Amino acid sequence: MRNIGTETKVGIFVVLGILVLTYFTVRVGRIAVREVGYRVYTHVDSAAGLDKNSPVRIAGVEVGKVESISLEGMKAKVVMHLPFKVQLPLGSKVYVKSAGLLGEKYIEISPGTGAEFIKADSLVEEGGPSADVDRVLTQLSNIGGDIQKVTRSLSNVLGGEEGEQSIKELVSGAKQTMTNLQSITQTINRGEGTLGKLVKDERLYSETKATMTEARETMANLKKVSEQIERGEGTLGKLVKDETLYTETKATMTEAKETMANLKKVSEQIEKGEGTLGKLVKDEALYTETKATMTEAKETMASLRKVSEQIERGEGTLGKLVQDESLYTETKATMTEAKETMANLKKISEQIEKGEGTLGKLAKDDALYEDTRRAVKSVQKAADGISEVTPVTVLSVVLGLVIP
Repeated sequence: MRNIGTETKVGIFVVLGILVLTYFTVRVGRIAVREVGYRVYTHVDSAAGLDKNSPVRIAGVEVGKVESISLEGMKAKVVMHLPFKVQLPLGSKVYVKSAGLLGEKYIEISPGTGAEFIKADSLVEEGGPSADVDRVLTQLSNIGGDIQKVTRSLSNVLGGEEGEQSIKELVSGAKQTMTNLQSITQTINRGEGTLGKLVKDERLYSETKATMTEARETMANLKKVSEQIERGEGTLGKLVKDETLYTETKATMTEAKETMANLKKVSEQIEKGEGTLGKLVKDEALYTETKATMTEAKETMASLRKVSEQIERGEGTLGKLVQDESLYTETKATMTEAKETMANLKKISEQIEKGEGTLGKLAKDDALYEDTRRAVKSVQKAADGISEVTPVTVLSVVLGLVIP
């Protein structure tokens, strides 16, 4: 170092000064040293505050610069230079933002979610209008005027003794409200009142916990049932999923519609007085006859009621048959005798069947049957002889009476 001459030191100092001057010139004067990259552009409603070499940022990190700003149509065209390592997905949006209320403007790019990337010299759409500082200041001025009006109104309302009294009442009411709230809080902490019991009652907490557990189980069961229905299991699942049931239901609905149409047709026929039922509904003569029949039926029922009352009182033959105990006794005795007679007849029939007694022998003895048959024939011959002799005898008697 001791061998370095003064000229060398001065040269080194000048070079360092030039380097520092160049650095500050680039930083302050925004003289950009372009690296290799590509260009994209966007159209914005307002490029106010943007300049050449304004930063382009993604997620707050500077990745490029504004290369040029020009008017294209009614919008500003902003060309941006980006390095090749920064690729913009399709759907990315451009926003003109400000570093502060009165700070510099910059371009903020919100990356898209597309799988492909924006190519060089392509358009990147604007995401939204930029905030205009002048418009914001104007709005702030308007807000300040509104606040001034409100404060003036409050001053008019609250000014003077009445205003002070109102403020005092307001403060007093606030204090009273705070006192009441404190009292309510203490009551709740002691577990008194409805809200206090809700907060302090452990049993209620346990019941609520149990209810929540039951609710969870119920929801699980409902979920299980819904899954079964979704799978077409069970009655409800079949109702929901079974296509054949839907077809049958549809067919049933069709039949029901046809039935309703037939019923409508029948009702119209009845209304017209057609058919048996229509005649029953519309035929006045039938109504008159039915009414007369009902009258006769009422009279018949009255007569039957009168007869039943007479029978109940024991009047008339049927009444005596129903009410006379002696007749019942005689009838009972007659029935007993009839039973005994039937028993005797049964006994005689059995004897005849066995061939016992005269009648039994007549029924069972073939020899007796032949004898009887021969006797009958003899009697018949004798009767025939008598019939032949009788006319001659009668004639002789008549002649004896006539001829002396």
